[in-house]
Amino acid sequence: MSSYHAYYDTALGKMVEGRPPKRERVNCGWPLECYASGVHASQRQELVDFFEKHGEHVEVTKSGNPIYTSARQRKRLLALRGFFDRSAFC
Repeated sequence: MSSYHAYYDTALGKMVEGRPPKRERVNCGWPLECYASGVHASQRQELVDFFEKHGEHVEVTKSGNPIYTSARQRKRLLALRGFFDRSAFC
C-alpha cells in the first residue's frame, strides 16, 4: 500500500508532491558570549577564579563576558551565580 505525501513549498508558493526536505537543527547561536552576566573588565579574574573554585571551566573575554557553550551550561552557571534568565527559549 503506497501513501501519498505532499507539502507546501514556500519558495515555489504551491503544494509539491513528495516529502519535504529535512530541516537543519538550529543551535541558537552557541557558543554564546553573554553580555548580561558579564562583569567589569577589572573583575574578570575574580569571575574566572569563581568558576574554577566550583569546578567549571568557562572562557571569559577580556571585557569580562563569559562564553557559554550550551544552553544547559548557561542555565547551570547562571544558577550557580544566583541568576535566572526569564526570557531564555533555548
